[in-house]
Amino acid sequence: MTTKAIGVVDVETTGLFPFRHDRIVEVAVVLLHTDGRIGREFVSLVDPGRDIGPSSVHGLTSGDVLRAPQFGEIAGQILEALDGAVALAGHNVRFDRQFLDNEFLRLGCTLPSCLNICTMQLAGGGNLEECCRDFGLLSEGGRHHALADARTAAQLLVHLLGDDPRTVQQIQECAVVRWPQITLARKQPVTREESRRQQAEEPTYLQELLRRRPEPALSDAGDGTVIAYGALLDRALEDRCIDPSEADALIETATQWGLTRSQVEHAHRSYLDHLVVVAVSDGTVTEAERRDLKSVAHLLGQANRDWDRILAEATARLASARQRVAASRATVSNLAGLRVCFTGELQSRHEGIPITRQLAEDLAAKAGMVVMDSVTKACDLLVLADPNSQSGKAKRARQYGTRVMHEAVFWKTIGVRI
Repeated sequence: MTTKAIGVVDVETTGLFPFRHDRIVEVAVVLLHTDGRIGREFVSLVDPGRDIGPSSVHGLTSGDVLRAPQFGEIAGQILEALDGAVALAGHNVRFDRQFLDNEFLRLGCTLPSCLNICTMQLAGGGNLEECCRDFGLLSEGGRHHALADARTAAQLLVHLLGDDPRTVQQIQECAVVRWPQITLARKQPVTREESRRQQAEEPTYLQELLRRRPEPALSDAGDGTVIAYGALLDRALEDRCIDPSEADALIETATQWGLTRSQVEHAHRSYLDHLVVVAVSDGTVTEAERRDLKSVAHLLGQANRDWDRILAEATARLASARQRVAASRATVSNLAGLRVCFTGELQSRHEGIPITRQLAEDLAAKAGMVVMDSVTKACDLLVLADPNSQSGKAKRARQYGTRVMHEAVFWKTIGVRI
């Protein structure tokens, strides 16, 4: 019997509704032959051009897709991966197919009709992990990772076809599918692993910022210029992201003020140490605070520090640092009266409860702020959990020059314990 090829597909998305505004954020294709052989594979993250959606489901952040191609830049490679396939398959393949159809329609391209094979339907229902367990199969790992899910669905399909001669016959009777060709500009696909390796690299602006003659020791750690640079850092890091304009400003400021490499490093280390003291000041460092500290450490070139040690040291010297922490809190600008807007899925918890959008707005109103539904030129502050958010609100805030603040900073500023 001549073997036929099936394109097993899986997509991760910003939400559930392709006909409205949700988009693909990761796509994978595994070419499966009816004799069980795996042919070519394709996987890439996708920049959806909007907010990333529920990170708690797909495990992705806007930072993960920041350097990823848009769908049109990999559409041709997806079609090449499907070349030779006479059918499409997936676990709840209708969902994957609808998203693929809509993405290609945005490019003016219509995917051809073909046999769609749903492993969920053939297995009698249940999610992919449950179905594999029912049939004694091992999943590839990483639930809601497109390539792992596509490989697992392919493995499940091979098992299911062994007991389903009718579907096998349908596949054998399928005619050759002529997948369209797309000549749009191409971009190299980016996987989750590649994206996170890139994110782990030291930010390029740090290399420029620290490209100064090394000194054996800091000449004047209490110099007012270093303190002023630290204040600039504080404002730049409010949104837990240093954009190109802020990077240029830090480099130019350090240069104009004549800061040496050791003084810059001292300012970065001191800034992070201050955040650590604030984090341990109540006797507990939450997981959210630990993630926040590591995010800032990466941006400041301090990612390799021993966290257990610096947290222990901060706790040990907390008694002498309390006055300094209280003074620094007293200088935080009062946000009462400002107009604030929230965007994206918030990640913090308050009193053991996840902070929903409604709770966030209630807490902001209690702090004397005016809550807005959208970002206009009248909006004073946008609060977000994802520094690289591509939501419409985040884009407008950058366009208008609206102040953007990371949620962890916002809650501390208005005195909400998270």
